[in-house]
Order: sequence, then structure tokens, then C-alpha cells
Amino acid sequence: MIYENILEATGNTPLIRLNHMTGPEDAQILVKFEAMNAGGSIKTRTALNMIEAAEKKGLIQPGKTTIVEPTSGNQGIGLALIGAVKGYRTIIIMPDSVSEERRKLVRHYGAEVKLIHDAGNIGKCIDECLETAMKMAAENPDVYVPQQFENEANSQAQKEQTGREILEQAGITIDGFCSGIGTGGTITGVGEALKEANPDVEIWAAEPEHAAILSGGEVGTHIQMGIGDGVIPAILNQKIYSHIEIVTDEEALETARELASKEGLMCGISSGTNVAVAKRMARKLGKGKTVVTILADTAERYFSTPLFEGQ
Repeated sequence: MIYENILEATGNTPLIRLNHMTGPEDAQILVKFEAMNAGGSIKTRTALNMIEAAEKKGLIQPGKTTIVEPTSGNQGIGLALIGAVKGYRTIIIMPDSVSEERRKLVRHYGAEVKLIHDAGNIGKCIDECLETAMKMAAENPDVYVPQQFENEANSQAQKEQTGREILEQAGITIDGFCSGIGTGGTITGVGEALKEANPDVEIWAAEPEHAAILSGGEVGTHIQMGIGDGVIPAILNQKIYSHIEIVTDEEALETARELASKEGLMCGISSGTNVAVAKRMARKLGKGKTVVTILADTAERYFSTPLFEGQ
């Protein structure tokens, strides 16, 4: 089979069993390995769906429209990739606390990067990124802001693509699912798909210790990039999860390192967050049950971060 372009290769990532990170009395853990997605992360799915939905509505046009989006990283990389293939000028507005690799990847796809200083409150910084994007849209009618935190095409991609794939690939009852919350698209979309298949599935949300806004915590700066952006997204279905687990930066880092050294899975820091919570859920649900989570991206965009410190 020959693809017309890289966008046609989006999705259909593998579902992999963890063999060395659970105990004999734990549920099995299956991970959706999105590092093997086009663009290296789960966000290519959502970026593509948001842009194609806007095209179908006649809101944007290649060669005319400029796509501008505030993001902490992977969504921007996905949009930059899509802009390159489809012919959109793309501007990504990012906190300066994101990894250097993320900035370089956006630029490498031919998009522009605007940095906003993160003074220690990631939520405030993301708000400033959004304000900058919306000001650009107000001043230029050819600017389109997908607004990933409130765009229903975001969670739709996760429900109709990621969630469906998990169900088809697993072929068994999914008893538990957990995910960190960035835009809310993943836990909402995948959660809804799994709930439709099994109304009794247990769904947990994961939050970084220093951005546990859903748990009533204060928002600061953390290194679990892509989740815990200090906002409660409009598209987040807060009824889909029954429990919230908080993960420290140290536990997220250690778990991400274990995924590489014990399972051969090179993934980012927020994937460590997800698996740390999946391990807790696997202990609770016990032997004979199945827990699923997401490895959202590749470790190769974190070389300059503490994930690779001392290596």
C-alpha cells in the first residue's frame, strides 16, 4: 500500500502489554504506544481532525489561512506537520518552559514559534499564550485558532480513533483506563468509547503534583509536559472519571525511565505519569483484570530535560 502523504499514516498505533512493571497479583497493563504515530505523538490525531473539520466547514483554506495555536508542545508539533503537508502557514505560541526539542521540531516542520515567558504559573502562561493568539485572530481575519481546549473535534478524534482502536486491538473487556489531562480530549474521548463498550469500566484522571487544579491544588511549574496546563478545559467531560490520582515529577520521571530500561518503550514524561497511575489501578483491580493507558509521545523530544539528566 502506498500512502499519498504522511497524514494518511496517522493512527493504528500498537497496543502493548507491560511484562516487567506489574506484580503477580496485579491486573495486566496495556499501553497505546503513540510514539509510533505520524509526528511522534497522540496529538497528530487531534490536530488533523481539528484542521479537517474546519476545512469541511469552509473556515480555512490552504495558501490563505494562517493557523495559530497556543500549546505546551505536542499539539503544536502536530499542527506544524499538518501545515507543512497541507500548505498552511502555521504559528505556534508556546511557554518558554517547554523542552528545546519541541521548539526545534515545530520550526523544523517550517512553522514559526512565539515564546511566552513562564514565570512560575503554567496556567497563567497558557492564558497569555491564548490571549496572544486571539489578538492575532482579531487583527487578521485570515488567522484561524483551532482552540484545542474547547474544540470538540479534539475529543472526537480520541473517541472515534484511539478509543475504537483500543477496543479492537484488545479484544477483551477493559476494566480500567487512566490518563493525564491536558486539553481533556484523551480522557474524554477514549473514556466515552470505553464506557460505551463497558459501563463498569473504572476511569481515573492523573494530575501533576504542582498543577492539580481538579484536586483543588495550587498551580505552579512542573515538568510533566502536555498535561496539567493549569486550566479546566471546556471539552473535558468531568463525569467520565471517578477518581483523581496525583503524581510527583520524580515518580513520573522514574516511571518513564523504567519504561525504557525494563520494557524498551521510549516515551515522554507524561507517559510516566500515566503508567504510574496505571500501576496503582492494576494493584487495586487485581489479577485477571485489564488496565489500559496511553504513552503519548516519544522520549526523543526530552533530551534536554531532567528525563535524561546524568546520561
